[in-house]
Amino acid sequence: MKDDVTTGGDLQAEVARLQAENDALRRIVKEHQEALEGQDQAHRCFRCLYNDTPVMLHSIDRDGLLLGVSNYWTEVLGYTREEVLGRRSSDFLTPRSRRYAVETVLPEFFRTGYCRNVEYQLVKKNGDVIDVLLSAAAERDAAGDIVRSMAVMIDVSEWKAAEKALKESESRYRMIVETSQESIVAADPAGRLVYLNRQFAEMLGREVHEVLGHPFLEFVDEALHEETAARQRSRKNGVSEHYETIMVRKDGNRVWVSVSAKPIHDQDGTFAGSFAMISDVTRRKQAAEEIEVLHTHLSARALELETANEELEAFNYTVSHDLRRPLTAIYGFAQVINELYGERLEPQCRDYVQEIINGSIKMNHLIDTLLNFSRRYSAALNREQVDLSGLALEILAELRLSDPQRRAECVVQPGVSAHADPQLLRVVLDNLLGNAWKYSAKKDESRLEFGTVEHQGREAFFVRDNGAGFDMEQASSLFKPFQRLHDADDFKGTGIGLASVQRIIQRHGGHIWAEAAPGNGATFYFTLG
Repeated sequence: MKDDVTTGGDLQAEVARLQAENDALRRIVKEHQEALEGQDQAHRCFRCLYNDTPVMLHSIDRDGLLLGVSNYWTEVLGYTREEVLGRRSSDFLTPRSRRYAVETVLPEFFRTGYCRNVEYQLVKKNGDVIDVLLSAAAERDAAGDIVRSMAVMIDVSEWKAAEKALKESESRYRMIVETSQESIVAADPAGRLVYLNRQFAEMLGREVHEVLGHPFLEFVDEALHEETAARQRSRKNGVSEHYETIMVRKDGNRVWVSVSAKPIHDQDGTFAGSFAMISDVTRRKQAAEEIEVLHTHLSARALELETANEELEAFNYTVSHDLRRPLTAIYGFAQVINELYGERLEPQCRDYVQEIINGSIKMNHLIDTLLNFSRRYSAALNREQVDLSGLALEILAELRLSDPQRRAECVVQPGVSAHADPQLLRVVLDNLLGNAWKYSAKKDESRLEFGTVEHQGREAFFVRDNGAGFDMEQASSLFKPFQRLHDADDFKGTGIGLASVQRIIQRHGGHIWAEAAPGNGATFYFTLG
């Protein structure tokens, strides 16, 4: 009976023990379940973060195959997740980036377990290329072997484009500076040259390395050191200025230069040096000196011309008064002798007296011609619109009246006009048409023509006749005063007409020339400025 009681107590104790172990086991199972649920929740959180973060993320295994990609990765490249998982990550690189990845980046990554800021170019599904920076870290197993990676990529296409644009801009700037015909330099705060283009070195007859790093003042003429140094110091106070100085070449020659300089400041406003453009103005200086000399010579020449004009006026006065007075007396006494004693004089003596009278008339006419010649050259121009066609018709009508029996065809181009002095232009046409009339007088039927032609892009006027003409070898004497190409017995004249015409044309800023052949007439051309 006693053994039964004991046995019952042991059974209860065993049940209690088993119950306790069961409770403990349930607690362990519950804790394990809770741990699994926590891990699952963490995994879901990580997956959510991995997929939805707005960054390009991907993972690869030991063989470089994609294990996972973020949503943003697929969004940027335009693929679905199913199209990329299991493919090599290098498949989405440009050929150049792929070679770089396979040959350099991936071997180093699997050796060290990380990489930083690797520059790649990715190809999107539509073929567009983007620039990225890739950084990656490896996940290792218990043995330390890499089993997968976590990589993040940043799209730097805009940065790359900006960098490229900046480099292109810098390249253009450098090309402009290096090819500029102007010398360009930059100096540090102490005045040492930290940059110069080749033009500046060539201006000094040196190589760039012979100038770079040297003080600007080293190449300035000693006589202007202090002045130039003071200008450099003013740059520290923010003064920009333009000045001229003298620089010394390697061969010792001096070069006048024009300097346009301005200060350079850092972002915080600290003086960082100066920038200058330098022009070689030696020729300009020499030209200015030559102009000054010419100005002095012109002033002296003007004084000489003024004196000559005064002397010409005095000469005109002498001609018109002192020479004409005795000529008038000679003419008057000859006339008296002829009138009072002409009938009693021997015929030969009477002829001599008549020759004196005729010579006096001719001399008086020559004096008038000389006076007109000098006055036409010095008188002021009064320009206005002149109807040259009408003027030519008027002169030709007067010539016809002087010899109404003459058979002559006169052709005048209508509508010809010019901006000129009407009185002087009448002298020109009087002489040219008068000569054409005179030198065609021996033709059975004369032909005179006035009109215009184009000459070297300008309008040229002409007077043409079919008269005696002349040898072109003698053309250089045409416009010299008192030079005649024909015998005075054949064609009368003073030899001053064409000289007057040339002076009038020159005063109008024009040019006159002639074309002719003996016996085939002549054509005189002239232009007006």
